[in-house]
Amino acid sequence: MEHAIDFYEGNNDYNRNIILLEFIYDNKRLCSKLYVFLKLLALIAYATMLTTCYKPDFYIIMIGVMFLSTMNSMRYEYKHYKRYKTTFSSIDEFKKWKIELWPKSRIILNGIELGIKIWFFIKIFPPQFEFRNLCDIGESIYKIHILALFLVYIVACVFLIIVLASFCCHDIFNYQQHTSTIEQRKNVSLPIPILIIDNQNEECSICLDIDNIQTWTILPCSHKFHGSCVSTWLLTHQTCPICRFHMI
Repeated sequence: MEHAIDFYEGNNDYNRNIILLEFIYDNKRLCSKLYVFLKLLALIAYATMLTTCYKPDFYIIMIGVMFLSTMNSMRYEYKHYKRYKTTFSSIDEFKKWKIELWPKSRIILNGIELGIKIWFFIKIFPPQFEFRNLCDIGESIYKIHILALFLVYIVACVFLIIVLASFCCHDIFNYQQHTSTIEQRKNVSLPIPILIIDNQNEECSICLDIDNIQTWTILPCSHKFHGSCVSTWLLTHQTCPICRFHMI
């Protein structure tokens, strides 16, 4: 399991000891393996059909980049397969092992491959589909492949925008609701008895100041505070500052 990290806080607030426990890597990576398998099938199909075209120079370059990307992905998945059910002594050891696999190489090669597909799509837009010979079949399949890929990216972007918008709207709604609650409390006079105390060494538990000239307020729980201090407190809290007695 890719977890089991425990944190222990010592007496010093600025120091933390991190206890890293060993764990077994058991991620089967089924989706990644399926993706590589489908990509390998597409590579074989394109190499069989597109090289029969009249001018296959572009397709040869595309197939070469796709071959490098596919082989690199197969290497990456094979390395994970070899370490399946392996026990790592810590998360740091697991991360160090993953860095040694050059994970950024997959991003670079896939990015180059995606750039070639975008350039090809712009060049042949609007796409036309023909099935007269092996070359036409390969080109049509490649165009459908690019369209399907773009459709997946568009759906993913729309979903991401919806999720981000929902979070933003949720935060704005909570802020407005919180602000409205505070404004409502400002306009509500709480049924709290008020008592003026003179010549007593009383300390307000909110401001920690001894000021007997101010008007003091006694809450229903019998705790006393400066009237201005407790009024400010109750604008954002619903409990007594000392005993947490619910006021509203």
